[in-house]
Amino acid sequence: MFKTTTIEELKEHLTTINIAEVSYLNTYPFFVKYFNDIEVIEKEHLIIASHFVYGWMPTIIDLNLKKIDVVLSILNKAKQGELLNEDELLIGKEAINNSIVGLSKLLHFINPKIYAIWDSRIFRFLTKKKSTYGISNPKNYIAYLHYLEALIKDKLFQGFQNNVNELMGYEVSAYRALEFTMFEADKKNMK
Repeated sequence: MFKTTTIEELKEHLTTINIAEVSYLNTYPFFVKYFNDIEVIEKEHLIIASHFVYGWMPTIIDLNLKKIDVVLSILNKAKQGELLNEDELLIGKEAINNSIVGLSKLLHFINPKIYAIWDSRIFRFLTKKKSTYGISNPKNYIAYLHYLEALIKDKLFQGFQNNVNELMGYEVSAYRALEFTMFEADKKNMK
């Protein structure tokens, strides 16, 4: 499904990023800290966090709280380090604007070590498709996480992640280093 991307290629893209043009990066560590400081995710955390996640998106959120207890259970599983299955991702997606993109951002802030942000730019970068058909399929999101895990095993990855951390001015997870670079590379490719 995904085109082959190498750490060398991502390092090349990284050298073209002008960090001064990426204003939303100032909020990132605060969003991660928000969940790091919470022991158990409750309804109020879901409401607040889903709204700050949608501050990164051009869409207004439609938060569906009908299955709040199940959704909170799923989010707390993610916080504890469990990888969610397709059914759990579907339930979370239904709650967060019926969007796997919005859910992926929320999951990333909850646990950036095992969840990566997934959006149309990442999808386009990895598939080279103009259409985003398939982006909302939880199966594709899980495949993306596995794909990133394979990239992390590259012997050059640690140096790449160090370069990203240096560029950003703070440490990010391995998934964030990859996703951020892919996102910015797609922005450059679209210009």
